[in-house]
Amino acid sequence: MSQENVEILRQANEAFNRGDVEGFLAFCGEEVEIEDLNNAPDLPPVACGKEAARRFLAAWTDAFDDFSGEIEEYIDADERHVACLVHYRGRQRDSGLVIDFTGVDMWELRGNKLVRGTLGYRDRESALEAIGLSE
Repeated sequence: MSQENVEILRQANEAFNRGDVEGFLAFCGEEVEIEDLNNAPDLPPVACGKEAARRFLAAWTDAFDDFSGEIEEYIDADERHVACLVHYRGRQRDSGLVIDFTGVDMWELRGNKLVRGTLGYRDRESALEAIGLSE
């Protein structure tokens, strides 16, 4: 696992947790893709490009009070991929619905930029298998 890639993801995650969507996007390539395996309502399952990623991320931060995704563990994948165990928490503004779940997200990096994120694997084995690796 590249420590440089882990640091990029750590900084991007800090920006997201501050509600700074533009700060997060600064760590992304122009053609970034974000796929939500849980396919949140009112959002397409895959956001392609920075503008779509902006709308995708803003939908989450705008719909919840204090929404955060705390990375609890970085998982050794390979030189281009960083998997992370993420604890998501938040309270939906309109309904008061509380979310509190842990999943594994897989990020691919190229040229020091996040180029693809797949969010919501149930466990590390599923995330690693998706990129052709196993534990």
